Amino acid sequence: MAYKINNTFGTLLVTLADGTIDVATTDLTLIGKGYAGFGEKLNENLVKLLENFSNTTAPSNKITGQLWYDQTNKQLNVYTGTKFKPVGSTTNSTSSPTNAVQGDMWLDTTNTQLYVYTGSAWTLIGPTTVSGSGVTQVITESPEDNAGVKQSILKLVTNDTVVGVVSNLAFTPSSTETAGAALISAGFSSIAQGIQLSSSVSSAKFRGTATDADAMGGVAAANYLRSNANDTTSGTLGILNDTGLTIGAGSDVTFSLSSDNMTIAQTTQDKDIIFTVNDGGVTKTLMTLDGSEGKLQLPNCGDVHIRGDLTIDGVTTSVETSTLRIEDNIIELNRNISSNSGMPSFTGLKVNRGKTSSATEQDLYWVWDETFADDGSTTYGNAGGAWTAYKSGGGQNELSAATLVDVRANIVHATSTTAMYADLAERYETDIPVEVGDVVILGGHAEITMCQQELSDAVFGVVSESPAFLMNAGAGNNDSHPMIALKGRVMVKLKGTGQAGDRVVSAGNGEARIADLEECTAFNTLGRLLKTKYNEQTALTECVIGIK
Repeated sequence: MAYKINNTFGTLLVTLADGTIDVATTDLTLIGKGYAGFGEKLNENLVKLLENFSNTTAPSNKITGQLWYDQTNKQLNVYTGTKFKPVGSTTNSTSSPTNAVQGDMWLDTTNTQLYVYTGSAWTLIGPTTVSGSGVTQVITESPEDNAGVKQSILKLVTNDTVVGVVSNLAFTPSSTETAGAALISAGFSSIAQGIQLSSSVSSAKFRGTATDADAMGGVAAANYLRSNANDTTSGTLGILNDTGLTIGAGSDVTFSLSSDNMTIAQTTQDKDIIFTVNDGGVTKTLMTLDGSEGKLQLPNCGDVHIRGDLTIDGVTTSVETSTLRIEDNIIELNRNISSNSGMPSFTGLKVNRGKTSSATEQDLYWVWDETFADDGSTTYGNAGGAWTAYKSGGGQNELSAATLVDVRANIVHATSTTAMYADLAERYETDIPVEVGDVVILGGHAEITMCQQELSDAVFGVVSESPAFLMNAGAGNNDSHPMIALKGRVMVKLKGTGQAGDRVVSAGNGEARIADLEECTAFNTLGRLLKTKYNEQTALTECVIGIK
């Protein structure tokens, strides 16, 4: 009949069949009825219980309440159901234990300090001084005074240094008694009532806001100038009315009020008001209000920040700077011109390329040209005018159409009336690499592919180099999306000779050739040869495509 093994709570732990043992449920060997050799297993169980499963590692089949002796840390532990925790001893470690319960003790072996766990945090029991550093604590002490009477004080100690003393009585420490002599050597030749700082601690002061004081800097509080009542001083300072503050033996500078407006005045004729700073030990003048010339000078001020509008009245404003940054999105020119009669011919920007007479260093202009009229006239204020780039050898009066210069850009969004190049092109994705002049058709594994057929009816266009107008420009680059000329003058890989005006058809391998008239159809004709070709070799030859 099988054994039913229950734990202390009456819960079934395991059922042992006859003649079997169980070594997986617990760390003991549980023996079933009629098991041969049970004596050895029974004796081993007794040894394990006697030694509390002594080992360097915790038992693997542990049950709640089981003891284990940790050979490594020489510590007896009990299993709580979740972990083994020390029994009847303090945890010794460099860091605080985890899964602690209220009342647990921990000795910080790094700082040699004992802590107790309150249920939410580790609280220091002592000592307050961290191991390896000096004493830092409040110490109660009873030194003798010079009459031999013991007095009670609190010593404020930081890193072995007595910083302050708290006493309810004033007394003179004894120089012969140990505690009293120690106070004297620590900077307390006499003890005052209250809190006293050591004279031996350099720059020892009370830091913070005080509500009252007997003196400041050794001067009685009653001797200081008050700000909330009429008062006097030996100087020339008087701030009792709108006359304000006067500086100088001759009342040279005044700070005054007039209609609630403050005025800073230099009253001495032709004298300045100077603002200086200490820049790394050097006195520098940042701003001078020049009294003799009536102007503002900023000789060494560095950066100037102005918040709000800046209006400058004058004929010429010069800005000498390497970088000019303007946040506004509009720069207004010709602001004070209110009629067409006063409008200049050119308004814009000038770039000074140099001060020599060399033609290569002419000034450059980007201007609005009022003389360019789309109605053929030169009347100012008409519908005409154009943004124009010029160069000039001597000034804007010499600007003319003969001095026009190029304007370069990546993409220009505008209405075009003329172009330098002669073909209309569009980008298409190719399935194989193609070159300028190659004849292509629609199809392949992408959008276009090289034309491999002679007299092909599917000819689509020719790879262009510099189209006059390019559509779908952002589709890709010349490798993935070459520019395909659809119409206009373009260079074609032409095989053999031909006469100007001859019809051009595909020749296979991306090339073209001249066609006999009977070969031509409205579908296979690519275009016409523009100039006679005498060379039999395949070469880039200018043709007009799209002309049937």
